Amino acid sequence: MIKQDYLIRMIQEIISMIVDALLHRKRIREKDWEEYDHLTRQILGTDTRDLLNTTAEELTARYADTPDGMNKLELAAVSMLKLSEEVEKDNLLLKSRLRQEGAQLLRYIQQNSGNYSLQREFLIQLLQTNP
Repeated sequence: MIKQDYLIRMIQEIISMIVDALLHRKRIREKDWEEYDHLTRQILGTDTRDLLNTTAEELTARYADTPDGMNKLELAAVSMLKLSEEVEKDNLLLKSRLRQEGAQLLRYIQQNSGNYSLQREFLIQLLQTNP
């Protein structure tokens, strides 16, 4: 129980850090990104960069029915959104796909988690108004 609470708290802290960076259009420092990537790898069992080639459906199938699955999906979603900000401007197709997949995951979580988040709702609205 304590381990699960700690994991949830860690996921929520990472999500808040990324959402803050997204909302304020800040770049995450390389050192912070490496630490974040290491934690994400531990939590999701995959490297953050692997999310470049993963779809929302694949992630939902992988995590939705696992313990802390919705938290893991939310971490994957905001990671995809942050990666979309980091992708080079000349790769608009990848940038757009990552934003769409991340937004799709956030909507899925908001509808199916049984846990409403104002921060998540605000981010979904922001993504819909700023394509």
